[in-house]
Amino acid sequence: MGGPQAKEMHGTGIPIRSLREDARSLSTAEFEDRHGSGFLLLSAADLHQPTGPMSTEVNIVGIDAPAERTASLSLVAYSLRRTERSVGHLVTIGRTGNNDVVVNDISISRFHAFAKQGPEGKIYIQDANSTNGTGVNGIPVCSQGHGPASDLKSGDNVRLGQVEFTFLDAKALQSFVRDTDR
Repeated sequence: MGGPQAKEMHGTGIPIRSLREDARSLSTAEFEDRHGSGFLLLSAADLHQPTGPMSTEVNIVGIDAPAERTASLSLVAYSLRRTERSVGHLVTIGRTGNNDVVVNDISISRFHAFAKQGPEGKIYIQDANSTNGTGVNGIPVCSQGHGPASDLKSGDNVRLGQVEFTFLDAKALQSFVRDTDR
């Protein structure tokens, strides 16, 4: 899925298939330098967006089940890295384009959370007093000014609003991309 509609739907997320060549040809350090050290991985079908002309609904005759959207079934990686929009050492995460990480989902606040990399390389996440909260492995993350940030480890489940991600560090994402390329 490419073009402006995909960019609008996925925000700053990029399909993992676009990382295949780098995952195969770069060392982990080079991959991290080029793409970042931490990622939120999402099945693009998990985004809560209105259906439109770019989606396909699959209905099974004779079964009372909700329609399944198939056009956006792909894995998307959101790099937790600073951009030209960054203010200070924080990576902002939210629904609007002024964030470093943009996730277009109605359950995510305009400025939802922020991430930062500690001196030892760990990535931490903290809620930015969002409407629908942030969680790691089912445990709510403290809001800014109400407790410490939560550290992330590869494989952690991260929830922003109603969207579920899997956190992967650069080495784990590179390995995952290589394994899915077989």
